[in-house]
Amino acid sequence: MLRQSDRPYVLPGDIGIDDALGDEILAWTDCFQECLAEEYEDFERRPRWAPGISAFDWYDEGRRIVAELRARFPDVQVLGQFGKYVFSANEMRENVGRLPISMPGERRAGYVSIRDFVTRNLYR
Repeated sequence: MLRQSDRPYVLPGDIGIDDALGDEILAWTDCFQECLAEEYEDFERRPRWAPGISAFDWYDEGRRIVAELRARFPDVQVLGQFGKYVFSANEMRENVGRLPISMPGERRAGYVSIRDFVTRNLYR
């Protein structure tokens, strides 16, 4: 078996996560690796998952894991930044009260153009 210092990755147990939660994290990550079928470059379509896999169930499991990690490690900032693998970019923007983005040349009411998004630093 490789020592931690010989591996190019860190396992949950290496950072103090117990085996039960560590196994849940690894199973959740394995599901992502095996079942995410396609990401899209546009702002409207949701990523596509393998047939029979519920991206929403995967997302809910991730939120549960994040909540568990936050409870166990209150002094650590645990970020759950995996929504982009379930929701479209515009769904995520609208969910936090931001205008959706449109592709260059698309003039859509209520949308901000990608050019304005990039040049006006509207990432926030």
